[in-house]
Amino acid sequence: MRKLIIWDMVTVDGFFEGPDRDISWFVFEEELENYIRETQEKADTLIFGRVTYELMAAYWPSEQGWIADFMNKIEKVVFSRTLKSADWNNTKLFNGNVAEEVSKLKTRDGGDIFVFGSADLTASLMEHGLIDEYHLGINPVILGRGTPLFKGGPNRIPLKHLETRTLKSGVVILHYAPESRQ
Repeated sequence: MRKLIIWDMVTVDGFFEGPDRDISWFVFEEELENYIRETQEKADTLIFGRVTYELMAAYWPSEQGWIADFMNKIEKVVFSRTLKSADWNNTKLFNGNVAEEVSKLKTRDGGDIFVFGSADLTASLMEHGLIDEYHLGINPVILGRGTPLFKGGPNRIPLKHLETRTLKSGVVILHYAPESRQ
């Protein structure tokens, strides 16, 4: 079975974007780029909610470099009840049952499935117990306001620590898995 991994950069106070979708606070440097390359080489599918998809689709097609190549060629699945089309290269649009579709994706042959951003989608995936790992890049900044990655849910989810990596920039990358997956 394929792993579903949440990967997000967050602030110390838990926001994955600031007001007006600001992500200028992300610390991105060579060591983080190497980490991303290493951890995402096993990925072959990305899933997004509508808002994150629209932001990514507006940005990556005109960019260059290995991350842009990765983002533009990999299979992408966007979940939305309002989008009518998803035109970014290699993208499929689903407007049905998220849990059912993601469960099917996980049983297909292939590599890891990553979710970037997409707080509402993440909440739904958490509610249905579909997340296998949480990878969080804690940035050394407190925003005070913005969009929280974890918007709360009906249940507590105990996590098992898998790995910690501290980068020279001060970003601390944490890997966790739900205890029920161990």
